[in-house]
Amino acid sequence: MPTSRELREERAGLIEQQRALLDAAEADNRDLNADEREHYDRLGEETDRLEARYTRLEQQEEREAELGRHVNEGFRDAPGDGDASGDGDADDGGLSGERYAEAFEGYMTRGYEGLQHETRATLQIDSDVGGGFIAASERFINRMIQAVDEVLVVRQLATKYPCAYGESLGFPSLDGDISDFEFGAGELTEASEDTGLAFGKRELIPRALKRKVVKISKRLLESPRMDAEGIVIDRCSLALARGQETAFMTGSGAAEPLGLFTASADGIPTSKDVSTDMTTTNVSGNGLISVQGALPDQFQAKARWMFHRDGVTKIRKLKDDNGQYLWQPGLQAGQPDLLLAKPIVTGSKVPNTWTAGLYVGMYGDFSHYWIADAVSMVVQRLVEKYALTGQVGLLFDKMAVDGMPVQSDAFRRVKLAAS
Repeated sequence: MPTSRELREERAGLIEQQRALLDAAEADNRDLNADEREHYDRLGEETDRLEARYTRLEQQEEREAELGRHVNEGFRDAPGDGDASGDGDADDGGLSGERYAEAFEGYMTRGYEGLQHETRATLQIDSDVGGGFIAASERFINRMIQAVDEVLVVRQLATKYPCAYGESLGFPSLDGDISDFEFGAGELTEASEDTGLAFGKRELIPRALKRKVVKISKRLLESPRMDAEGIVIDRCSLALARGQETAFMTGSGAAEPLGLFTASADGIPTSKDVSTDMTTTNVSGNGLISVQGALPDQFQAKARWMFHRDGVTKIRKLKDDNGQYLWQPGLQAGQPDLLLAKPIVTGSKVPNTWTAGLYVGMYGDFSHYWIADAVSMVVQRLVEKYALTGQVGLLFDKMAVDGMPVQSDAFRRVKLAAS
């Protein structure tokens, strides 16, 4: 099986073939003909496929490395390794305890009635067993959040804060600043009064997601060879990621996160938009240079580009005045593709309607997008409802998240020129 590096190099070779087609047409001062365009598009589809493959491989390698670290930590903490009692660290049985995590997994696979008396007692801590709801363990919640993080590029770049369900995360925002100091006309010059410094207050309040029922085969769920937590997390994380990505990109901020591409005085106002000379048919390198130059210096170090994959396909064709391509592929594991020497990432929910006056991308420091995660969740096991199909339904409730840009100066949106 090819390594991620080999797949990256293969992708780079296909990109060079695409560029050769463009260079040949440009040398003849013409557009690609029908056959060349078809060949170019096929190469583009293959580069996307290879990118998806090496991304999956690198993520799997990272998971295995993390698993190895946990295993090693387990050996270090094992009885007899510096612990004469053999008890190790105390497990208080709370939501963060290993006993609760095992009890919760047993509840998902066998139900409350299938648990031993001692295990039931463990679940009595902070749960509504009478109503059929069980509080999810912290291990389960953390695995769920980690799985979503691996899917969503915004979550990988944003600053994340854990909150209790219903808790708000307030923080001061600088709504106005002091004007520059000036030289006076002498020591008797009257001091100027500056009223520009003003602080506001915004709040991140985890917004509740609609309850979700995940149906799983009863036989599969009860199999001793299957990872019950993994099955549920795989089923839930993708659906959760799709909903979150839409909100983080274009959410209104009302009962949902405030999106990066939503013009708002509470997030990124229209004053941070850069109207480029790019149009629906012309993607201009000069326009992107203008966007990059509009971002203040203090945010440049961590800044990166964000586009839809279709937008990246257009951008790959751009050259500077010296005939060098502005976009360069990353060849090493963990090394991103670059645009104007800055990393470029893609998101499936980035606006992709190339119409005059609309947003098609962004450049900025995405650590100034804050996310508040509710680190609580309850699960109800539905058995009778799906008994005829041999399935078990797991009803998830009290799942909540919020997000918003907290420093508008850290972002510049790419706006297509008006026609």
